[in-house]
Amino acid sequence: MTDPLEKLAVSASELDRELLATTLADLARIDKQSGEIRFTREAAQLPKNLQLLTYLMARKAATALATALGFIFEEPISSKDLTSKLGMSGGSVRGQLSIFSKERLVANKAGKYWIPSYAIERVKALLEQASRKEK
Repeated sequence: MTDPLEKLAVSASELDRELLATTLADLARIDKQSGEIRFTREAAQLPKNLQLLTYLMARKAATALATALGFIFEEPISSKDLTSKLGMSGGSVRGQLSIFSKERLVANKAGKYWIPSYAIERVKALLEQASRKEK
């Protein structure tokens, strides 16, 4: 006899990959050769704070794809590198990262930031809410 609860059991990485894919489908693309992240028009229209979250989510996806596509990619990123990649001021990036850290949307270790797996659904909800307002 099969346990009816078994259909609820999934690996965390499978769940994360599905959430990342659905969250980023309309917002970002990842270059297959380099892992470079490119925003879609929809992402470019988001407020800067949500562009920051989108970029961090795309880094999580690029990290998951790196091995399969044959490139090396490290998910955590410094605020200085985020400033450069997103074209935002250093003060804005650090301020938003501080807010997101307090809200537990972003984790930080040794000055490098990433979105922890437990926050993916909350970030997805924020991005979807913003997309609905845009339309």
